[in-house]
Amino acid sequence: MIKMQLKSGFKFLNLALCAGIGALILSVLVQTCFAEGLSPYSTNELEELEKEFIQLINQSDSVERNPLANQFINHLGAKLAHHGHIKAPYFFIVKSSEINAFAGPGGYIGINSQLILTTINESELAAVMAHELAHVRLHHLYAMLEHQKQMRIPMAASMLASIALGVLNPTAGMGAMMASMSGLAQDNINFTRAKEKEADRIGIDMLIKAGFNPQGMAEFFKKMQQNSRYYYTANIPAILRTHPMDDDRIAEAENRTVRLGKKNYTDTLDYSLFKELIRVSVTTEPKRLFDFYDHQCRKQNISSACQYGSVLALLNMNNFTNARERLNSLLMENPNNLYYQIAMAQIELGLKQYDSSLNRLASMQNNFPDNYAALMAHAQGLLAANEAEKATSILLKGSRQYQHDLPLCRELARAQAKAHQKSYAYFTQAQCLMLEGQKRAAIAQLKVAKNLAKNDTYLLLRIDAKIDEIKLIMEN
Repeated sequence: MIKMQLKSGFKFLNLALCAGIGALILSVLVQTCFAEGLSPYSTNELEELEKEFIQLINQSDSVERNPLANQFINHLGAKLAHHGHIKAPYFFIVKSSEINAFAGPGGYIGINSQLILTTINESELAAVMAHELAHVRLHHLYAMLEHQKQMRIPMAASMLASIALGVLNPTAGMGAMMASMSGLAQDNINFTRAKEKEADRIGIDMLIKAGFNPQGMAEFFKKMQQNSRYYYTANIPAILRTHPMDDDRIAEAENRTVRLGKKNYTDTLDYSLFKELIRVSVTTEPKRLFDFYDHQCRKQNISSACQYGSVLALLNMNNFTNARERLNSLLMENPNNLYYQIAMAQIELGLKQYDSSLNRLASMQNNFPDNYAALMAHAQGLLAANEAEKATSILLKGSRQYQHDLPLCRELARAQAKAHQKSYAYFTQAQCLMLEGQKRAAIAQLKVAKNLAKNDTYLLLRIDAKIDEIKLIMEN
């Protein structure tokens, strides 16, 4: 065993690394915990853990931040949460080839892009999300942390963020780096099978009440289990390593739904379009993906989702004319569809048809006044058309509703800079950095803002107040 010492926010923590396979053995940490006799987490510490976890997620480039995609998955999550009598969580999408999901602190739940693409219907996706929601509702993560109470907050937050993202993020701090280097994956902190079954039971109840096929849960896990039998143990899908599976558990999940009788369940069009949006957003080979769509669309008699995917692939290749031709027929069939309207506006921007695009985006936002994706698309369109002041106005209004939204914060800073409101741009950028937990960098931005805001008394007061607030946080 190789022993290393890492300095966290409070003290040194002994970590044991297994040199042969590079795996961090959790039991060693647990033994260290009881040897040191540390006290359980307080409420304030748990709140700090949640905050630091969210900040680390915000720092990562592995998170898919497309407004339409985030809106869809959180709308689906809110629907399930409502029927599960739980506060709506925040779902984020991790760009990863691993099929996995992770319920983190504070109701932040990560769903990997490959898991989304592996589902064959909306009920399967809803089933995985309901299962993770059940873990949140039953406080399973906090039960694990209570068992693990030797970990100080910065280390625990870094470890959990590293697990959720499934990648090494150098900005996530030494704790996440060591967790990644040592092979600490969520499979080393598996919940017991009893708790998994408990989450299955609650999740299935959510699915039934929300109108989804409750068999989706057993079907998805069964598919994962069957596929894994064709690979070596090391290649078992992450979701089976992180959510221990056996035949008894699948049988129990099936038995819960067998008496419900047969019913036809249909997917929403938005689910199908959302899947193709994710497929295009994570690809590194747009031309190859377009060829895939071209073949599949002919094979499937040009399904709407397939055709939409081909439009997005063409957009990625800057082939705007061909993309418009393919999208026209979809818009004729469904003129109020937000996915199609946003794609057409992006095509028109690519063709420099700014008036047409901005009229479309303004009309769309009027029709969907409280829609996050419509707001972001309108603002981004205005920025592309060099109407930064109008974009700033829209984003400022949106920032009051979505105070902790990082993409909106970044767009607002960009819009203010383009509108020559530099002092406000630096102030906003400081707020964005605080969402990432970058306190010192935020203060540096605020100092620049202060130098630029010479005669703006109101902004100067806000800057001073924000600097004092950040310094107080750093002292505690």
